[in-house]
Formats: sequence, structure tokens, C-alpha cells
Amino acid sequence: MKLLQKIPGWKKLNSFFVKLQELSFLQKLYLIYSVIGVFFLLLHESHLPVFFIVLLVSGAFLIATGFFFLVSFAFGKLLKVEIVKKYEISSGSAIAYDASRIILNPIVETLIFLFCIVLLIFTDFYSNRSGIIFIAAYCCIGLALRFLENTVFYRISLLGLMILSAGLLSFKALQQAEILTSYILFKPNWEEKELTNWNYDSESRILRNQDIRLQLTLPEDFYFHNPKNLTLKDQTGTGQIAGIISSSETDPNRYPSIRMFYFPEPFLEIDKIKPEFQKFLDLAIHQGDMVEVHELGEENFEKRMDGVFWTYYDNLRPRYAKTGFFISSGDKLPDSFLIQVSESLVKGRQHEESVEKLLQSFKRE
Repeated sequence: MKLLQKIPGWKKLNSFFVKLQELSFLQKLYLIYSVIGVFFLLLHESHLPVFFIVLLVSGAFLIATGFFFLVSFAFGKLLKVEIVKKYEISSGSAIAYDASRIILNPIVETLIFLFCIVLLIFTDFYSNRSGIIFIAAYCCIGLALRFLENTVFYRISLLGLMILSAGLLSFKALQQAEILTSYILFKPNWEEKELTNWNYDSESRILRNQDIRLQLTLPEDFYFHNPKNLTLKDQTGTGQIAGIISSSETDPNRYPSIRMFYFPEPFLEIDKIKPEFQKFLDLAIHQGDMVEVHELGEENFEKRMDGVFWTYYDNLRPRYAKTGFFISSGDKLPDSFLIQVSESLVKGRQHEESVEKLLQSFKRE
């Protein structure tokens, strides 16, 4: 021990550990929670610029801290003290005295349960059947423990529900903040043009926008998603979003999908756009949306459009897929379009048949 004391800074380090041991259980728990939480947040946001990392991690940590102390406070209020009369009986006499008994607080436990169930609505936890089944089974187990008056495990089950709700809501807030950050990073640096005035003829299936002199024909079972109805995440990309065409009326990203981005430049070069598009792919990779990304190289579509494509594995819609872009620049028009294609891989074809039909119909008036 005397040898250790000769190490520079040993006394300060030893004093630091002594102070750590003097912390209360809640303070120690918060310290561990903070270290693990900050490490996870830094790892999750490492793909962003330093300024946005600091901003997002700080905001998410403050929200998580608020939920930590809220859960701790609520958990402590689950029990209440009840005063009961007890009697001490001796030979020939009985002495009454007040004694305290700790029991569950039914009002608090009901409020906590309802609050957690409602909070999970905002996390999209009920958006699929598995989430609903899990919560139903979890609640049944909790009610069974309550009926059996197993106070310890019942409180643990309620604590688990609170941690689940707080954790998912914190992550949802972080996810929305990250979507906003991504949108800001990819937001065009020019004054955006009005691109929402689209006209659609259901008989001919022709989609037209007079403001940007663009016309195309929708294949059967394809739908157009106007920019004004898109979320920030769907609007994020290389350029200003002009609209999305997909095979789903409700999901603009269902394969195959074509996203159209506007540029107020008459001629776009692949070498200029490709690095920006790769940044968009890197963002999707870091967010875990796609893996195994491999570049296929440049491609020319019917001598009308030049572009670049990649293959990848889609984690959101488990399958191997293909994505990339074509550039459409008009000879006499002051602007251009980037057409991003996302589709399933089709053996023996460069693109799905519906995608080829849509690209063939793409016209600048």
C-alpha cells in the first residue's frame, strides 16, 4: 500500500473512489445510467458532424435524465404508509398503540399503469401485432402478480413497464431530432421552388406539373406522393424533393419507388452529384437502414439519362435491393432533375419492368 501511495495522483484517485462510495444508491444508479447512456448516444450519433453530435447528445441526455428521476419518483410513490392499531396484551391488561404498515398505493399504481400504456402510443409500439401481444401478455402477468399479492415482483413488473415506456419515448425523441438534423444537413442551399402543383388524369394516368414543365405516366398500381404530404424523413435527399412515386398508396418508400429531386441548374454532372448522394447512403448505413453496400458503376438509360447505382441489403424490408440515380437535364430548360430509384434486384434485368416504363414516360415539356 505504501508503494501505491508513491504513485503520482494516487491519493486524489483514492479520495475520488471514497467519495463515490459515499453516494446514495440512487446517485450511484444515476451515475452508471449516465455513463452507459452517454456512451450509447455518442456511438449512435458518431456519423454526424461534431456540432450536431454535441447538440443531439446533450438534448437526449437531458430528456433521459428527466425520465430517470420521474421513474424513480413514481416508483417510490408506489408504496404508502398506513397507520394501524395494535395491542400488546399482558396479564390482566391490554395496551393499544399505533403501528405503521407499508402497502401498495392503488391510486398511484393505476395512474402509472395508464400513463405508461398511453405513452407507448407515441412510440409506435402498437403499430404491429407483436407489440400489442407483448403488452397484453406483460399486463396479464402483472395482474396475476397483483392478485397473488406478490408485492416485490409486482413492483418489478411495473418498474419494467415504466423503463420500457421512458426508454422508447426517449429514443423516439432522439430519432425525430436526428431526422430533423438530417433534413437540415441535406437541405438545398438555394431558394426552394413551389413543387406541389401537380395535376393527375386518372384515365390516362398522366401526371403533370406545369410549373416545372414535367410530365410522366404512372404504371398500373402505382401512386404519387405529393411533397406537401411527405414527412421530413421522406423529404430528405440530394436536392429539393418534387415528389415520390411508389407501389403503395400509404408508404412512399415501398419498392419499387422513384423519388424526384429538383435542381435549379441546366446541366448536372455525375461527378458533382455522386459525392452528395454517397453522403445520403452513408447516413442510411449509419442509421442501420442498409448494409453490404456495393457500387455497380455508372449506367445509361436509353441514351437519355446517365446515372450511378449500388446494391445493398435492406434491413427495413429484409431483401437485397438496388438503388441509385439518373440525371435528367433539359437542353433548353434552366433546371434539372435527379431521379432516385429504389427497387428489388431482378435476375436478368437492370431494372424492374414498371421502373423502366416510368423512366420512359419521363418528359420535359
